[in-house]
Amino acid sequence: MEANKHHEHTYLFEPGLWTMDGLYFDEAGGRHHQTGELVIIHSPDIWIIDSRVNISGQDTRDFTTRYQIEPFTKKGVSHTEWKSETGGPEPIFGLFVLVEDCLMMPWQSRSGIHWGQEVIARVTPDEYLSRGFAFLQDQRISSWAVRLSRQGNQ
Repeated sequence: MEANKHHEHTYLFEPGLWTMDGLYFDEAGGRHHQTGELVIIHSPDIWIIDSRVNISGQDTRDFTTRYQIEPFTKKGVSHTEWKSETGGPEPIFGLFVLVEDCLMMPWQSRSGIHWGQEVIARVTPDEYLSRGFAFLQDQRISSWAVRLSRQGNQ
């Protein structure tokens, strides 16, 4: 039954524009305001999430990431693979795993030294909460708590 619940999700499963607003915690535990936009695009062979994130108080520019996702196309399948080129030293690979009202995203870099987890929980069809963390080997380098709000379909 759980594998068929993806029809209840709008994030990822429907193309559109989402905004994010919340908190980013750096490696020292410092709190920063985080905002951004995510555009979800569907084609028959690949789904894309293009994201732009701004973290206030950082000496860096906006972070941009493109996620390339294998579409959920097989009936009864509750997970799929994704990859991302984040501008870092190596590509990131992960999964989207459906668990009831959540999309879980375990991930790691090719070498395994960067790794983390994100959980995206459905509140309403137009609102999700994202919680996650990133590690470099055994050191936490960041975590976040943001709200995702759908702005309309593309």
